[in-house]
Amino acid sequence: MKIRDATEADLPAIVAIYNESIPGGMVTADLESVTVESRRAWFEEFDPDRRPCWVAEEDGEVMACVYLRSFYASRPAYDKTAEISTYILGSHQGRGLGTLLKKKMIAECPRLGVENLLSFYFDHNEASRRVNEKLGFRDAAHLTEIAEVFGEKRGLVIAILRVGADS
Repeated sequence: MKIRDATEADLPAIVAIYNESIPGGMVTADLESVTVESRRAWFEEFDPDRRPCWVAEEDGEVMACVYLRSFYASRPAYDKTAEISTYILGSHQGRGLGTLLKKKMIAECPRLGVENLLSFYFDHNEASRRVNEKLGFRDAAHLTEIAEVFGEKRGLVIAILRVGADS
């Protein structure tokens, strides 16, 4: 398996992995599929030196992606805080890939200027909770019944991991 910076050629695979996650209602608040074209501007915001998007690939197949997005990107006081997101092809879930990808991104945070790493996840997503706990994230907020996903009220947990020099 190879973990590398995503390229524009990977965008269709990234979108397919993301779209595969929508019907399950576990990992995203999107309720309908997105298109490659609708994600092009989003993808162009990634920067390998500050806010990377990586893919995990094996035998030419993109199996997962992990990326960092700035928290309140237009406000410089939050510059050292980023949100981490991980999406894994269904056929590759439950094998430790999410933990591996998050762990590798956490290790890169000092180089990327990130001291506070946030993970947002639905409160019914036990897999994300377990991965976050294993990696040392601590719940910072629980916004109950903030979303309605396919007719079900869902809460959002915001977990934080301090990765900076003062952590």
